[in-house]
Amino acid sequence: MRIYSRYLLKEMLALFCLSLLALLSIYLLVDFFAKVDNALENHAGFLPLLFFLANQIPFILGKFIPLALLLATMLALGGMAQNNEILAFQASGLSLVKLARPLVGAGLVLALATFFINNYLVPVTSLEADRLKTVALKGKKEKNLYNLKSLWYSGEGGIYYFENLDPVKKTIEKALLYRFSDDRRLSLRLDIEKLAYLEDDKKWVGGKVRVRDFRFRDGFTDVAGFRQVENMDLEINETFQDFLVPRKEPDRMSLTELKSYIGKAKNAGLSHMEYTVEIFNRMLYPFSCPLMILLAIPFSLTSRRHGGAARGVAISLMLGFSFWITLSLSLALGQGRLLSPLMAALLPYLLYGSFALFMLRQKVS
Repeated sequence: MRIYSRYLLKEMLALFCLSLLALLSIYLLVDFFAKVDNALENHAGFLPLLFFLANQIPFILGKFIPLALLLATMLALGGMAQNNEILAFQASGLSLVKLARPLVGAGLVLALATFFINNYLVPVTSLEADRLKTVALKGKKEKNLYNLKSLWYSGEGGIYYFENLDPVKKTIEKALLYRFSDDRRLSLRLDIEKLAYLEDDKKWVGGKVRVRDFRFRDGFTDVAGFRQVENMDLEINETFQDFLVPRKEPDRMSLTELKSYIGKAKNAGLSHMEYTVEIFNRMLYPFSCPLMILLAIPFSLTSRRHGGAARGVAISLMLGFSFWITLSLSLALGQGRLLSPLMAALLPYLLYGSFALFMLRQKVS
């Protein structure tokens, strides 16, 4: 690594750590005062509150790394420009593009770290933070993470309707099963008072099953036969776990969980657009790290005679928060089906990336 690259990275990364620490401290301090009343009212003590705040740290890091990079780049290059160091670099033959390379490279490395945090740490720690907030701090019962009241499910063996699923006993209080013939006509309906999944035998058993056979004749489908069976073994390819559709928020799931949920939601007839948008957002969000650096470079090199460091912080916050507002609005449009999921996640990066490249080109020329 060249000397100027080490120097630039040293200046930027030192300020990055300070910026990230400042943002983290502010967020935790606000969160502490927002939750301390709940902890005192429910006599929870400070230990659960501290655990709650500790579990919030990965979420804060995953969200604020790009903003900390924006602040650090703006302050580092702005200070060097004010001391004529950037001018000295350019006089020695180093173009703005060469100066930007090590910074963008650092942004790409931190993008990988952001992806790891958001995909592997945040889903686990955020769920634990939610549990601590609900149970320990507010004194309420833990929320159920599955849709257990009523569920439609489309599987290989037909269409199912379930009521009151019990994930502990692996039973279903009431079930309707619809079977279809090869030409997609209704051939069988099962009304089941109680449905149970036997884990050891890997099979389903229905209690008090009313069976209706259907036939298609003369353009109409009518009942061909009816019988009632006290206990009946049923051929259902899915296991009980397949019918448990989680009710987690999208940002509480890993990419694997999101893909699994979307498959189950499609079979169950549930809306999944919010989760589809989140997949694209999760994959593209790390690229906000190098994007923030590209945005900061041209603004940090403008004249800083008025305002000094305060001006750089103000511009950084304005750029950062305008990007997150645009991203949130675009994602909302995607969830409302006004934009495709990919375009909803990609549009802010196209807009701000084009703007950053335009400003860089102005500086280079």
